[in-house]
Amino acid sequence: MTSAKTRPLGKVLLAVGALPLAAVIGWGVSGESWDVKLEVVGAGSGNVSYAFSGDNEGKSENGQELPWSKTQNVGFGFNDVTVTDAEPGTACRIYVDGKLKDEQRTPNAEGNISCFVNLQD
Repeated sequence: MTSAKTRPLGKVLLAVGALPLAAVIGWGVSGESWDVKLEVVGAGSGNVSYAFSGDNEGKSENGQELPWSKTQNVGFGFNDVTVTDAEPGTACRIYVDGKLKDEQRTPNAEGNISCFVNLQD
């Protein structure tokens, strides 16, 4: 067995450097993961912006016919969905492993609605 004193410096730095990378890309250091479903329901269409854990850029899909949903297996971090130009009656939901974790049912006066869930290990 190699002691910490004789372990090659490159391997130690590589292992330590992987931790911030794991945080950026959304992998739980503990190895936990969750199935996250982002969902928007309602009549008509809207501009949908969303991001799963580890997705620092996010994505947008303009003029999406509703209902709309995306599912992804993710590690710890932030998950959100926002709809702009939403018609009255539009709702957003976020499910984690099949359980409803956030739901918003009323767009604001500008027609915007958002849901947000932070997964922590």
